[in-house]
Amino acid sequence: MPMFQSHVPRTAPFIILFGVSLSVIISVSYINSVRLGNGLSRVRNVIGTQSFSGRIPPECVDPYKMPGYMYTTEDREETRWIPFYPSFFDLPELPETAYPHPDDMGDILLDNRTVDDAILNTAPVPWFRMLRQYYNYLKRVDEAKESNQPEPELTEFDEYVRDHMSWMQHRRILLMGDSLDRNQLQYLCEDLGLESIEEGGIHLTKQTTAYCHVPHVNITFVQWHIAGMYTFRPEWWWMPMKVVSFEDRYREIFEPVSMPRVIGLSGSGPDLILMQSGLWDQVAFLSGAHYQRMQALPEEDRTKFVIGRPKEPLTIDQLRFVSKRFIKFVEFMKNVFGEDVPMMYRSSTIRKDGKDEDWGILSIDRMLRSLVTTRFDMEVFDWSKLAYGASNEYKDFIHFTKGRMSLLFSDMLLHYLFRASGGVEVEGVVKKWPQERTMDNLKANWDMCHDYLVDTTNR
Repeated sequence: MPMFQSHVPRTAPFIILFGVSLSVIISVSYINSVRLGNGLSRVRNVIGTQSFSGRIPPECVDPYKMPGYMYTTEDREETRWIPFYPSFFDLPELPETAYPHPDDMGDILLDNRTVDDAILNTAPVPWFRMLRQYYNYLKRVDEAKESNQPEPELTEFDEYVRDHMSWMQHRRILLMGDSLDRNQLQYLCEDLGLESIEEGGIHLTKQTTAYCHVPHVNITFVQWHIAGMYTFRPEWWWMPMKVVSFEDRYREIFEPVSMPRVIGLSGSGPDLILMQSGLWDQVAFLSGAHYQRMQALPEEDRTKFVIGRPKEPLTIDQLRFVSKRFIKFVEFMKNVFGEDVPMMYRSSTIRKDGKDEDWGILSIDRMLRSLVTTRFDMEVFDWSKLAYGASNEYKDFIHFTKGRMSLLFSDMLLHYLFRASGGVEVEGVVKKWPQERTMDNLKANWDMCHDYLVDTTNR
């Protein structure tokens, strides 16, 4: 008789089996509660939704969330983000990979900067350039009608945009953020040969509202300036604005001045919302701390606040403050626009040469990534991650210039509008165009792939 057998009850196998079964049931129940209770496919996100390894349908892969290659030339118009799909790794071997190295081959330079069409064609559709072609086509047609001239002769590409791009008509996109969003709106408008317009009623400053309306297409891009998550205007506030909290700014500026732009003549909209806060919160905390330090000094020793660059993370209480206010911000806007409008969090950019000076903004960005994905089931508009390292694209220490990265921003914005309109794109190829009968069903269109794409991702 084996040792210790007398100490094991005859019912032990059944108890062990029951315990294992119970633990499995509890685990499955917990996973389902996480997935269903929060409306998220957390399990799929944890194991890696963007690997393109068969875990998600190809039509639900977000190319801008995939690792990729930023293709640029001297012509900014050719800027493309090229994801590393499996097809990239299946390309034929280069002669230089041969081993042993052929004596007559010379050094391994591989300095040809062109990209084969087989690779370039897998890049996402350059939707902004398509919008520009569509706008120019409609403009020529309308000008011919107004002057009683025959319609201009159509090129093959004119016919293509005429037949496929009508889904962009009567659309509204709302950017709720800071000067980076306003700059991107300005660059988008200039690339269309138009001017962005700033407005704010009696509160007009650069930090109020701006919009860019594209005639003929009737698509409008609107920016509402969010002055961080502060609840009031302290006496030390460093910018010329009378209202600071988003609640007051909505009631006194956004709703009376800008809401008609967001809703539009068609009575619909917005069709897509980007939300952001962070830079202003960081500066507000620095400003308040500076003010308190100066109050403790004789008046002749006090210095004026100059926007500083923190070299340490924010305090945990500062992050708690921003998180609680941002929760109210999202809930407030959902109450204004309803639950059906797709909302995305626009991730924060860092400074041109920030290094340790980026700790503050990265603290907020990392926290907000976690907040919006876990609390609000919101996807991340991660342009800042793709633009990382493009230091030559900055016009100052924090703002981007009109260049390659601004063009990428415009392409990304319309990529998500295409998806919200019911379009499907796989590896740079349109598999399904938005249909007139369903293109306004924003929530249904967005939800087709949404659960696969709610991914926190760290910075």
